[in-house]
Amino acid sequence: MKLYLFSLAMICLCVGCGASYRVEINGYSTAGQSLQIPDEASITVVADGNVPNPILEKEVATKIEKLLTENGYRIGQEKADFYLRFDYGIDTGRTVTDAVPIYHPMFYDEYPFSGFYWHGYTTYMPYSEVLHTRWLILKLIEGRAYSASKNAEPVWIGEITSVGTSSDLREMLNYMLVAAFEHFGEDTRRQISTAISADDERVRLL
Repeated sequence: MKLYLFSLAMICLCVGCGASYRVEINGYSTAGQSLQIPDEASITVVADGNVPNPILEKEVATKIEKLLTENGYRIGQEKADFYLRFDYGIDTGRTVTDAVPIYHPMFYDEYPFSGFYWHGYTTYMPYSEVLHTRWLILKLIEGRAYSASKNAEPVWIGEITSVGTSSDLREMLNYMLVAAFEHFGEDTRRQISTAISADDERVRLL
């Protein structure tokens, strides 16, 4: 029993050290190929003031501007080359059940006159957890089209999702934003899955 508890503790420790968040990205371009955004193009981030939490909205907008700047784009221009709209949210969650296999290793048992080995065996520990789907949508609109109509068609759309047990959307948005800007302006042609480490430096800086 002591050996089992020690092994389980070590497993938990190792999982904690290598923790990461899985993020899915799908990028779409009207041209059917990755968008060619000029170097040092000006991009204005458009925040929606009519949201339940305008403070969080402003916070997300500021983080997007930081990532744009780090990628060489100019922000805050009166007449920008592009305008970037964004939306985000999280569902109420769904309960899933499964079982974790636990291996009990072979051990030696001593009798007064002899000893024998017990072969290892596996048991299954059932568990349930609530999984949440977090999502982020980025829409890049050409500047002249946006000036003519705020509802102009985007030239690029990025759909980012992440499924996990955390219901802290504010925290998870950091990981989704980092993943999104790995493929900003790209037509991915399919959903791309990436793992962002829990202690990723880019997330920490956000």
